Amino acid sequence: MIVDKVLVEIEDCILTNQYRRIESEIIELKNYGHKGTVNWDSVMESVCAFLNTDGGIIILGIKEDDKSENKHYEVKGFNFNNESSLKEALKTFRDDADHPKDIMRLIQIEQREFMNQIIMIMFVDPLAYDERYVFYKGVAYQRIMQSDEHITQYEIEKQKEEKQDYINARELQPVPHATLDDLNIDKANFYINKSNEESQTINNLKSVEEAIPFYTFNGFYRDNKPTLLGMLVCGENLSHFLGFRSQVDAYVDIPGNLPQNKKVINDNVIPLLLESERFILRNIQTGLSLENGGTKTYEYPLELIRESSNNALAHRDYTIDKYVGINIVPFKHIEIRNPGRFKKQLLIPPDSKQEIQLRRIITNNAKPNNPKLAKVLNVFQKWEGKGRGMKNLVSSCLDGYIDLPYFIFHSPDELSLFIPKGKLVDERMEALIDSYSKYITEKLGGEELTEEQKRVFSYFYKSEVANKNEKWTLLLTKNNNHFNAINTLEDAGLIYKHPQSNEIYSIYITDRIFQKKNFYPELTEFFGNRFDELRQEQKEVLNAIYLHKKFSLKSKTTAYLISNYLFHKQHEGIFEKKEYDNYSRRIRNQFNKLEDANYLIPVKNITAKGNARTVDYLLNEKLKQTQTLFDAR
Repeated sequence: MIVDKVLVEIEDCILTNQYRRIESEIIELKNYGHKGTVNWDSVMESVCAFLNTDGGIIILGIKEDDKSENKHYEVKGFNFNNESSLKEALKTFRDDADHPKDIMRLIQIEQREFMNQIIMIMFVDPLAYDERYVFYKGVAYQRIMQSDEHITQYEIEKQKEEKQDYINARELQPVPHATLDDLNIDKANFYINKSNEESQTINNLKSVEEAIPFYTFNGFYRDNKPTLLGMLVCGENLSHFLGFRSQVDAYVDIPGNLPQNKKVINDNVIPLLLESERFILRNIQTGLSLENGGTKTYEYPLELIRESSNNALAHRDYTIDKYVGINIVPFKHIEIRNPGRFKKQLLIPPDSKQEIQLRRIITNNAKPNNPKLAKVLNVFQKWEGKGRGMKNLVSSCLDGYIDLPYFIFHSPDELSLFIPKGKLVDERMEALIDSYSKYITEKLGGEELTEEQKRVFSYFYKSEVANKNEKWTLLLTKNNNHFNAINTLEDAGLIYKHPQSNEIYSIYITDRIFQKKNFYPELTEFFGNRFDELRQEQKEVLNAIYLHKKFSLKSKTTAYLISNYLFHKQHEGIFEKKEYDNYSRRIRNQFNKLEDANYLIPVKNITAKGNARTVDYLLNEKLKQTQTLFDAR
């Protein structure tokens, strides 16, 4: 449980006289250990924010001093004489029509002994999307990072417009020919037990009479018929009633003629989710983390696997009778193929009037197509991850756990999410940044890129390349917690806003020099028509030398430097050392030919033994004026 981890962390900070930031998107600490009349506004604002966002935990009775020079935590304990006034404050919430809103079913309160004090822990579940927003003293709050922020009137009005769509969602429509007998109480209890793992809130069902109010309240039963949601959670005979809507086809795509590992899963949505996760975990690489005491690690972030599997089932279009597909390509990517589409307001599509064509997806306004089903599936990551969905894809990428994620749209009603193996700032990006290091440093006023700036720059660069290849990438904005890095890069002119940017979303692309295909016109100025006579690989060598001489801080241009740059420019992912060595020898051979043909001028040093050793190469800029007819081919 995340509460246990948080309390262990706080105790360690206190005992070792250290301070580490504990509060997060889902954790809030409040010091309410005092006596007398209590002003609950600060607590209620956090409750409101968690209700309107992704839920969270409020710990009452721990003081966090992050203002003084000696930042620290102090356990004050909670004065339980104030519990009744706390519960009264929880009754003051109102909906968007200014009617009283009962939120108590979403709040669980627990006492806990901690460091010789009694503290109170409040677990706050999020409201379903068709119930949002809720207000405290006339204000709706949302959780953004570690703070509770006002929800704008624009967002409130937009939510009102969308609410009816959620109420009429496909997940709540009755399933033809299904009856109450097709809902299984044991399966419903399985869901209840999963919901109760964090804290006991719902009693198990014992009879059909007990089950009907539960089914109805949760959207499983409507107009005397089981709904699609009800059948997905606890229905029987799913293939008969739902067809492929309750199915996942998972397989490992092994190159060549090797046997394919495939599993077809057709089940209720909870075991469907669990078995889909298990299939992925069984078929990706694992290792041990020495830093974490030998704990098991996975090729892809575990939380991201769980969340992506969850989202595939929660957000798919259930009007389409197709299965979800999971395709694992070893050492390359995980693909999750879904029936459905993004809403138009979430897409920034290509504009034929623009020279640079975008394909970006807005991440911070995404709402689930099936909000009640999303809430059901959220029990498997109840306090960790909190359904941040696409934001977690961006974070995992920027934190170096995966390469740039992207979507491919197969048709108007089917798309795939690709989660690539690797990291964002890989050898290709390092080689690119290194080749332009002088240019970048000059733009930054003598400074080099910080690691964060490298990541942000790489995200924009790779997004632009992916967009050219009809891949849709996730929009990275200042709201994604990279405000300073983006500002610095923009001020330096290394990135700038695309014309499709507006007052709400800034869409960034890189300085055009980084997207320049080649420097062939400049090389033709040096070599004249003889440049056109060269083989393509020889042109690439000369092009790479020109790039490094003009834009890089590297003082020497060697065959090793150029072969390494060209190899990583042309190769993605994992490669064999033999492949790299063969390529390097081939480039070395091209250097020799270009030197013999007088395209390159070697710079030599005399060693201690009196031998001449080539330490650099210069482009022969006067070759155009010579009459040498040597054939470099």
